[in-house]
Amino acid sequence: MHPMGPNFSADCTSRSWRWQTQKPSTKSNMRTWHIVHDISAHIRHSVLSTTFYSPSHDLPRPIASSDASTSFEFSKDSAPSIVRRLYLTNNPPTQASYRVHNPHIGLLSPLSRRPGSGFLRGSSTYNAILARSTSLISSLTSNLANPFFTSLKERSRLTSPVAAALSTDALLYSPSVVGLRRDDADHFELMDDDFVGELDAIPADPTTKELEVPPAVNAQNQRAMGEFVAPYFMNVLSAAPILVDALRSASYTSSEIELDCLLRRTLKARVARVLRLFASRGDSTLVLGTFGYEEGAPIAMVAEIYAELLACSINPGDVTDGEFRNVFQRVIFTVPTKLLSVFRKTFEMRIYEDELIRSLEGS
Repeated sequence: MHPMGPNFSADCTSRSWRWQTQKPSTKSNMRTWHIVHDISAHIRHSVLSTTFYSPSHDLPRPIASSDASTSFEFSKDSAPSIVRRLYLTNNPPTQASYRVHNPHIGLLSPLSRRPGSGFLRGSSTYNAILARSTSLISSLTSNLANPFFTSLKERSRLTSPVAAALSTDALLYSPSVVGLRRDDADHFELMDDDFVGELDAIPADPTTKELEVPPAVNAQNQRAMGEFVAPYFMNVLSAAPILVDALRSASYTSSEIELDCLLRRTLKARVARVLRLFASRGDSTLVLGTFGYEEGAPIAMVAEIYAELLACSINPGDVTDGEFRNVFQRVIFTVPTKLLSVFRKTFEMRIYEDELIRSLEGS
């Protein structure tokens, strides 16, 4: 069985990926296949356009919009669910021709090791859900991505445990990644969302009996259960998070305050670098997760850093503060339910503090 499911085929030589419905033929033990969405050109484009940015690559500072402000949203939905809703809302599926294009939707993906392990075993981590729902794995396992993982390995082998835990500033940009599955919790519906029901609403793991009937009448298609859906697109930026737990173990001689300062400074610089790359590539809508939290970064610190970079005023004492204020049209934070309230309150409180300080300074 192919890891993407029995209804998904991939020619690894040509990277001609497609999902299909299966229909019995008149001959015994033979079946014919109907191709619903041929996404081979899209995945080939995404793979061949994958771009590595070395740690020393100088990214330009962005230019803010003078007539519009960034809107912020907070969601407990998964990143693929959010991207799919954004894409279908802005690109009605009645326009059925799927040309290779830039969706201008940027998605941040934390990546600290070689991909391909957790998602095949049913892991529910951020990266595993993304790998199962999109064609990203094809880009990450291409030769063009090798320098990024080489940079990760070189950092992990440094003699200084602290430097190794801080990982690399290298970035990997995978444009026009194809979304092809609906996440289990994705209940977003749009008229004709999945096009022709008898062909497009394909169950993720149909039984042999289910393949005997048109997919549209399968019980699994009546609810969101990870089935294949009409293609949606996103630009994925992979960046290495700081391995905070390893950093704390390696910095036993440092005080807690010194360690937090180092962590905050490094994390903020890396997030700023990520945002510069998104801006330089023309992504106007961003989907950002709790970058670094799964590796041990305090959720309040992550929220404050995002607020300072994206929404606070310019601060002469820290050149990155306010650098991305009104640079992007829309930013959506995908945050686990248990952290959503804390993240949002911390983000909004940091902005309020900034506005209060500015008003006092101006009075």
